[in-house]
Amino acid sequence: MNYQAVVKKHLQAIQKKDLASYSGTLSKNADVSVVMPNGHFVEGYQNVIDFHKDWFQDPDWTFQYTLVKEEVFSDMGYTVVKVNYDDLDQNGEPYNKEYYLTLVFRKMADSWCLVHDQNTFLN
Repeated sequence: MNYQAVVKKHLQAIQKKDLASYSGTLSKNADVSVVMPNGHFVEGYQNVIDFHKDWFQDPDWTFQYTLVKEEVFSDMGYTVVKVNYDDLDQNGEPYNKEYYLTLVFRKMADSWCLVHDQNTFLN
């Protein structure tokens, strides 16, 4: 798969809450990491999988995105998307958050794998 196809697969896996598809886009050989909008840092393949397993089980949220910027080099690329995230709070009240999601992929052998995921809330 080319870079854009892997990024699309990754983002669609999040939208569909498809853990098997999502995990197939992560690096198993490099230390994959995620920085959440609140600054929480998740590192390591299994920790990232476990976090997403819990999040994907929540039926209340939806995730839409718009491409902002993308650059691809011979062995590394990054994509920035603007995310529109809808969810319910602890009291069942709907809320919306917008944030930037930066995804960094590295080419390993013949496939592109996520190595870093950075989330940053908009004001």
